[in-house]
Amino acid sequence: MNGPIQLNERIVLYDIIRGFALCGIFLVNIPSMLGSDWMFGRPDYYGSDLVVRTLFDLFIQTKFYTIFSLLFGIGFSIFLERSYARGESASRYVRRIVVLFLFGLAHLAIWSGDILHTYAMWGLLLPLFYGLSNRAILTWAWSLLIGSFFLFYVSSALVEWTNGGNFYGGTPFPTAYNDGFGAWFDYRLNVEIFSAISNSLLVGVEIFSLFLFGLYIGRERKLLTWTIQGLTRTAIICAILALPFFGIILWHHYGDGYVYYWVNLSAVLVSGKLLATTYVCLFTIAVRNGRTFRPLQALGRMALTNYLTHTLVVVIPVIALGYYRHLSLTQGVFVSITILIAQAFFSMWWLKSHRYGPFEKLWRIGTYGLQQKS
Repeated sequence: MNGPIQLNERIVLYDIIRGFALCGIFLVNIPSMLGSDWMFGRPDYYGSDLVVRTLFDLFIQTKFYTIFSLLFGIGFSIFLERSYARGESASRYVRRIVVLFLFGLAHLAIWSGDILHTYAMWGLLLPLFYGLSNRAILTWAWSLLIGSFFLFYVSSALVEWTNGGNFYGGTPFPTAYNDGFGAWFDYRLNVEIFSAISNSLLVGVEIFSLFLFGLYIGRERKLLTWTIQGLTRTAIICAILALPFFGIILWHHYGDGYVYYWVNLSAVLVSGKLLATTYVCLFTIAVRNGRTFRPLQALGRMALTNYLTHTLVVVIPVIALGYYRHLSLTQGVFVSITILIAQAFFSMWWLKSHRYGPFEKLWRIGTYGLQQKS
């Protein structure tokens, strides 16, 4: 299996990588879902929580939304390619995006970390870039990625460094989170939802750059035709390039760099792009060599359902029980792993008798209508 991946193998590859990304995203999200990391604050970490937070920054944080965003771009490049090949306009694509946005709004009403509405808002722009040359797409992608990095991260890090560090504790934890559904939902409507949507306009610049990279990769079938040697070389180079940034992250958590918050964030972001590339290359190599990763494949095929279910099985019970901020970061890791294992078994069971997950089916109906065979 050292040659190009065939059609059915290609779908399996994307599902596996998507399932892997889903696991990482949940690990990143669950601290804010449980309140062990207050989303708009800056908690202190000690003992095992400090170890976990450091490992997150080294190997998980920013790595997996990068992969997920690339896959989004790849998936919609395939969707647009097939639509245009059938002589259709972008109207069906727009309908698909609108349905995704509605999912995102519903999800955002429960949890501020929703990414679906951001994907939908910026995904509407993809058809405008589809007809560009590969060179133009890559120029836009690199320009937006580097530009957003310097505008939002490097500028803040430079100011912070010039001032000798600038510790900011974030906003206070709102007691409304443990005062029942009514107080919690009022707080979300009045404060958090608007803030989350506004934030989407800023972080969306980076997200859209990743969409464009995915658009290029999907259109050129890069993951499907790249040689094993090329994939291996790229994985090794990116892992090596990430090492200096690992040093900054360790200095921030265990050295004298605690007050350099934005410097650490910048290191986490850059290492995230490098390690995300390494992860994708390694999984592509493994699939080329015959590995199936069936649990990850099932998680990936039902990624939308599993992603939304994370919120339903974590946030709703936590708010109902008034248990927000009661579990530590370390405990949250065990909770997330337990849920992911359960989801993997459920997804494998469900897909034995269904072609799509429940929310994937709704998304498909919203895109094609009830008459579409599936």
